[in-house]
Amino acid sequence: MKKIMLYMVSILLLGCAKDDDPARKNEDFNSLYGGIPYKGTVQGRMSLEGNRLDFSGDGTIALIEDAKDSVSIVFLADIDDLGEINIKIRGRFDRESFYMEKENSDIFFRIMDQTINGKFISGAQEMSFDGNLRRDKGQMKMVAIFKQETESFPEGTRLELNFDTSREITENDDSGSGCQMRMVPIWGPNGMTMGMVPDC
Repeated sequence: MKKIMLYMVSILLLGCAKDDDPARKNEDFNSLYGGIPYKGTVQGRMSLEGNRLDFSGDGTIALIEDAKDSVSIVFLADIDDLGEINIKIRGRFDRESFYMEKENSDIFFRIMDQTINGKFISGAQEMSFDGNLRRDKGQMKMVAIFKQETESFPEGTRLELNFDTSREITENDDSGSGCQMRMVPIWGPNGMTMGMVPDC
């Protein structure tokens, strides 16, 4: 397959959800999961019409652009010989939960009770997310099916990414974490956009 430089979805929608977990009343999602990025590996697979390509690389999960009640979560995959896949989702947080959703039930992303669950369906693609996020470990599986041809993928391509990341937690974690921000293209339903992601 030809070399692929793919910059994936930027979903910049805000939604509402309820967090019924009373634990850690003095902490919120951003203080629990922000700060030092989660780093590890990402395993992937692309398949089309019986052909399959397996690949692996470095995986990162990080919270950036935090505000009073909203934050962006990014999933960064740096794949040898293929390039980068950047997924950036902005949502609201309340206590230990993160949520992005529209009234349309086909578009949502949530992290509640340490469980990741999401779906994004449009005319161009279908994406699903599941996994878990704890203070010291983050795992997430994304499956994308391209219903229309893109610059990098023919129609019908199935892309799977499996993130397996972790971090060490100390009492003096610094939310700055030493990461620099960089501007990169991020691919979305309406074409390419520019967005900031961490370079750690």
